[in-house]
Amino acid sequence: MSVQVWDKESTDDKPPISMDTKSAPDRPSPERAPKYTRLHGFLTIFVIVYLMEAMGGMYIVSAIQNIEKQFQLPSRLSGILVSASDIGYIPTVIFIAYFGARGNRARWIGAGTLGMAVAYLLIASPNFLFPTPILKKGTFATIKESLEPSNELLSPTASIALLLRYPLISDRFTPAQMKNLSKFTVESPADLEVEVNNKSSPYMVDYGLLHEAVLEGRQLLNSTENRDASKFRSLLATFISRRKDMDGLKAVMSASNAPFAFCSRLVNGMQAKIREHKCMNGDDSNGPFIVFCLALLLLGIGRTLPWSLGVPLIDDNVSKKSMPTYFGAISFIRILGPISGFLVASFVNKLYFDFHPPEYLKPEDSQWIGAWWLGFIIIGVMTIIPSIALCLFPTANVSVTSEDGKQRKINFNDKHHDAENAKKGFRERIKDFVATYRSVLTSKIYVYSATGRILDIMAFKGYIVFLPKYLENHFGIPRYLVHRYMAIFGVFGFALGSGMGGLLTRKFKLNGKRVAAFVFLVSLGNIIMYSSKIFIACDSSLAAIGRAHESTKYNLTKVCNADCACDGAKLYPVCDESGTPFFSPCHAGCREVFKKGPSLDFSACACAAGGSVSKEWCQTTCKPATVAFFSTVLLGSFIGGLGIVPGLLILIRSVPPASRSAALGLQGFLVSLFGTLPSPIIWGIIVDSTCLIWEKSCDGSRGSCSIYDPVALRYKLHIAYITFRLIALISDVLVYREADSIDIMEDDVSMEEVARDSIKLRDLSVKH
Repeated sequence: MSVQVWDKESTDDKPPISMDTKSAPDRPSPERAPKYTRLHGFLTIFVIVYLMEAMGGMYIVSAIQNIEKQFQLPSRLSGILVSASDIGYIPTVIFIAYFGARGNRARWIGAGTLGMAVAYLLIASPNFLFPTPILKKGTFATIKESLEPSNELLSPTASIALLLRYPLISDRFTPAQMKNLSKFTVESPADLEVEVNNKSSPYMVDYGLLHEAVLEGRQLLNSTENRDASKFRSLLATFISRRKDMDGLKAVMSASNAPFAFCSRLVNGMQAKIREHKCMNGDDSNGPFIVFCLALLLLGIGRTLPWSLGVPLIDDNVSKKSMPTYFGAISFIRILGPISGFLVASFVNKLYFDFHPPEYLKPEDSQWIGAWWLGFIIIGVMTIIPSIALCLFPTANVSVTSEDGKQRKINFNDKHHDAENAKKGFRERIKDFVATYRSVLTSKIYVYSATGRILDIMAFKGYIVFLPKYLENHFGIPRYLVHRYMAIFGVFGFALGSGMGGLLTRKFKLNGKRVAAFVFLVSLGNIIMYSSKIFIACDSSLAAIGRAHESTKYNLTKVCNADCACDGAKLYPVCDESGTPFFSPCHAGCREVFKKGPSLDFSACACAAGGSVSKEWCQTTCKPATVAFFSTVLLGSFIGGLGIVPGLLILIRSVPPASRSAALGLQGFLVSLFGTLPSPIIWGIIVDSTCLIWEKSCDGSRGSCSIYDPVALRYKLHIAYITFRLIALISDVLVYREADSIDIMEDDVSMEEVARDSIKLRDLSVKH
């Protein structure tokens, strides 16, 4: 590849000289250029920070669901978080793009990315600043006291009715069962010797013994004659007597901290008390939300610089003929950032957010909260070193005199702003500032192109933010696999298309009209592919839960679980043998939980067919639909990526060269203000409108959503995306009508400066 460097100081009319390793025989051969220059050094570091910026931007998307669950944020607030960086970006980008172009752009970029690194670390801080409140000693003194057997309960003459009122026993029977069991008579006044079952459960007190008592009680209730209840009473009395020497509170606490809820008024009451304690001690979403917003504001300010200053800097030092290839390569590397961000998310989401997951809670479960904060620390630390390197970059526009007395530069300052402009006063600079942006906005092609990109971002940003939630709820894909699939199929396809678009533009030397037509066609192809997603559906267990309660208007309380105190129970989908799904074991009316191999089974379930439920019985039919969905993602992303480089070339060639930084900065301003800022908020409202079952926050308002309407979510997400993209097509048509006035590929400078710049850089390297 022939790399050519521009220098506006050249006035020679000599033919251009290329930095190819072989010179044409009919051209004078300049001195050999050094293999590596400061420009190469800048490009290397710039690519790294650009990669980190793209990685962090997409990693935020992957962290949103975990942040929602940890701090109980609804989608509308998480949408605001995604947009918060744009609130910092919008008021600064047009000023930094203008004034940054007047200074050492490498150092400006370094300062911005260093601010980004600090912002990433701040985003991780709420995990440490707002930990789960520690329960004070004596919080459950009342419950502990209720578990201490009284002398009356330990009395040999205690009645069955009295024994059944002991909290750990009353949890195992319905009120109707307790009433009927109290009527049975005890023929033997003394307790019988009973065989103790050693079967145990990590979440139940003396499970084996009480399980035997429950079985005996059922036999009494099912008998057709008045049987002796002496054995039943002896089992209950033995269980209570053992509580005198064994602390039952520990097992109850273990059950209350489980990732699921089962039918137990005592345990669920303790869970409610824990939630109340957390709320009273500052466990709400206000503090974390404020810290997130402040950190994201700083991130928005920092991320203004790499794009608005870095791309024009490269364009200043590389010929127009080479720019499609460079843009393609930069775009490909930039999109590798989101791939890397999703892969980091896939890794950290397999780790629990405090590294101590509740027993039997797995990354596949919807209640799993990944170590989202760890990814921000990794990206922040990795951004610091290259940012410092850019801040320490050598003086801009290094001048060196070669043997022929010629001067050449590498333009770290904008070469279109000369020393005379730098000496202007404040008033003149303001006038120049206004005039620069006025000249940009007078370009119809620029206005049409920027409008189209605003609508594209409006569609893409919101869709990609909530796509992981859609895939998890609609297809039942675990969160860590969602991010892996998005990286492999979506982002990689987009990156491949972006690189291919740059190569095609250069290879076929497309003029303005053809480039505009190409952008229109690939946008239309992307819309067609995304339209097909409306018809790709499946029946996940989460979707089935919502559909099963449609007739009751999503009231999960039934006669069979009315006395289980399931209000506030966490989502933990389980199914009975017939495949019928339940929101949680508590809503299935399950009073027993025991370990069965590597998993848990729930029994004595009053609402379930067969009396038992398990996660393993939840069957889905989503594999074919998942394959079809991600096939369309791969192809649609590739088609959409083809238009990135041509669209960018149209944008920067539609304004005067001296206004390119300002044009990119203004585009960033407009896209952020009207695209990325409102998009996640609008899409968050759309997603929330499909919620069927809400969790509650500390103040009683809606927290995060547990179950969505799968059909409504599928239709609304894709119709919104298609609508925005169709409107953007109108802008692409308007660009096509005006595209004859722009010149995409023609170079307007002498290529002889390539050799001169290379010689001077070599001389400078030797001196140092």
